[in-house]
Amino acid sequence: MNKYIASSIDPQKLSLTIKGVIGLVATIVAFFGIVLPIGELNPIADQIGDLVALVAGVVSLGFTIYGGIRKIYNTYFKK
Repeated sequence: MNKYIASSIDPQKLSLTIKGVIGLVATIVAFFGIVLPIGELNPIADQIGDLVALVAGVVSLGFTIYGGIRKIYNTYFKK
């Protein structure tokens, strides 16, 4: 596996940073693909959909940031 997409903990697994980016892309696709075309079915349902997309985006962003920091630490600072 390519060293840039491999996990710094277990090189046989996919990097947490890449998993986080995939989650962010999935959240963006879900938001623009599902929330916008539905229109206004119900204001409460719209707010719930927005909240779910926001939470998923924040969690994925957290994975991406943590995975990136872990990758840099394990690559350059851990001996």
